[in-house]
Amino acid sequence: MAYTLQDFIRETHELVIEDALKRDPDAILKRLDPEQRLKGLDPAVIEAWLAKQRRDH
Repeated sequence: MAYTLQDFIRETHELVIEDALKRDPDAILKRLDPEQRLKGLDPAVIEAWLAKQRRDH
C-alpha cells in the first residue's frame, strides 16, 4: 500500500498532539471547559473524587 498525503497529515497531527501532551498537559486541560474535561471519564471515578473532596473540605 502506498504512503499517501493523508497518511502523512494524519501521522503529523498525531506526533504534534503527542508532543504537546508530553510538554504541558496542564495548559491543554486549562483550555477545556469542565464538561469537556470530564467527558469520557468513568462516572465511578468522578463520584469517588467528589466524595473525597467532600470529606476533605
